[in-house]
Amino acid sequence: MFSADRILTIRKSRGLSQEMLAEQSGVSLRTIQRVEQGDTVPRGHTLQALAAALGVTLEAFRDAPAAMPAAPEVPAAGAAALPEAEPSQQFIEAPTLAPLPARRPAVEGEVTHPQPLPYPAAPTPVLRPDPQFLQLLNLSALSFLLLPLLNIVLPLRLWRARRHEVEHAAEVGRRVLGFQILWQVSTTLTYLLLVLAHWVAARYFQAKLPGTFLGVFIVSYVLNVLVVGYEALRLRRGRLDIYPIRL
Repeated sequence: MFSADRILTIRKSRGLSQEMLAEQSGVSLRTIQRVEQGDTVPRGHTLQALAAALGVTLEAFRDAPAAMPAAPEVPAAGAAALPEAEPSQQFIEAPTLAPLPARRPAVEGEVTHPQPLPYPAAPTPVLRPDPQFLQLLNLSALSFLLLPLLNIVLPLRLWRARRHEVEHAAEVGRRVLGFQILWQVSTTLTYLLLVLAHWVAARYFQAKLPGTFLGVFIVSYVLNVLVVGYEALRLRRGRLDIYPIRL
């Protein structure tokens, strides 16, 4: 029977977090959390995906069979109380067993089918440490200075290319993309609110708000550059919990 504790134990023995297992298996993080907590019974394709990502077979997810109870021993007092066999029954000849038939020799030219070999377990991918790539992944967000939305496209391509090869690349990439998407959405909403404010000021107050668009542009860009630079310093010190505020 399927065991949620077995999946949790195997995942921890591989040194994988729930997020990394979700990336390598293609199963959603919420599903893995519910499976390990025993809130749901996974389907066949989910178990196969988790087994392939962890490098084990499906049998490793089953509970260990319970030990068979030992047969009760007959106490010595009870054995002594058994009636002794009569002399006529002590010399009964044991029946003669018929000899087993000899194994049929192999006929020349006969085709023998070899036993199928067990399916080899998928090897566990080995992630190599590369702090320089983590820095590049973070600093690639500054590409918005060259072209809008490039701060999302370039980190996304780098993250998808190396997330299964470089250690911590999957988590760092998600954090970088989460902050850049939040910054992009917040900036766009600010511009839309600013357009609405200009319309209200012109229609009801016959007033203008000069320089507001340029001010929002400068403040948002400077803020993004400062945050990316600050998180780059934290990465250099070995901190991986970057961008605490993100989507």
